[in-house]
Amino acid sequence: MKKQLFILTLCISLVMLFTGCSKEITLNLAYGDRTGKYSGDLSDGVPNGHGSFTASNDEGEAWTYEGEFRDGHFEGEGQTTWENGHMEKGTYKNDVLVAMKGDEIKTLFTLPENFKNRCVELVGKVFTAPEYTDDGVALQMWTDFQKLDKNVIVYVSDKDFKVKQDEYVKVIGIVGDVFEGSNLFGAALSVPTVSAKECKVISYTDAASPTVKTIEVNQTQEQYGYSVTIQKVEFAENETRVYIKAANNGSDKFNLYSFNTKITQNGKQYEEQDNWEADYPKVQTGLLVGNNTEGIIAFPAIEQTSFSVVAEASSENYSEEFKPYQFNIEVK
Repeated sequence: MKKQLFILTLCISLVMLFTGCSKEITLNLAYGDRTGKYSGDLSDGVPNGHGSFTASNDEGEAWTYEGEFRDGHFEGEGQTTWENGHMEKGTYKNDVLVAMKGDEIKTLFTLPENFKNRCVELVGKVFTAPEYTDDGVALQMWTDFQKLDKNVIVYVSDKDFKVKQDEYVKVIGIVGDVFEGSNLFGAALSVPTVSAKECKVISYTDAASPTVKTIEVNQTQEQYGYSVTIQKVEFAENETRVYIKAANNGSDKFNLYSFNTKITQNGKQYEEQDNWEADYPKVQTGLLVGNNTEGIIAFPAIEQTSFSVVAEASSENYSEEFKPYQFNIEVK
């Protein structure tokens, strides 16, 4: 009998040792120390493997993380559940839930139910007037704003967050239930909803044409007191942006037309590319003496190798004969 009791006690002790009984522990998480109850796998007294940790936030609300641990941190697949029932799940890295984006969420708009409680990162254009309440703001945005498609409803729990129709926003949030409704023509709609953890207004460039490489140029050429400066060049996947400045310290009005500015590279010539949606600042023409102007000229996407910008200009003093302003730009 004593032998059986010893074996039973030993088995219980081994189970507690390797599976981890519930014990109070303090974890040094990325956002601060948290003391709570842990049960699960341990290595040298530190959570490693699969486990569950229950603690409270600064407001006293209890929450539980269940999933993978590495060296005392949330690392890998897991989920966090709050006492009010709110849940977030996905992949954690250094204690923080990583937002899914790009190809990871390409089926969000066809199978939104598969993403419930998942964290996603979305960029979109607000296409209706946001609706403000005492609790925050609701907005609708197209995430494919070139095609006016892939609508999502975003809830921001911050009544002081300011956003307007036609502005662009970047959202990191948790996917909720699907909104079922109809459009103005009576067609049925199934729209994903997202509760924002972060939401900020961004520029068209950041939304539709993010910069992948910037070249600081700051080259200036001058003829008859009229100077032209290439300030910088931005490479994006769908366009090339040339930041240009002109200053008139000459004798008459000065004209620098964007459509007379070219890029040449590897035997190819590129013309200005219209981008009405971007509404980039234009270089002014008919520039009066003593004034200057700055603008952005967009071109098609080019290779990230050396190239030249050639700008033709003129003044209204017809005795002044101009050569093209040519800038040879090295890309390293």
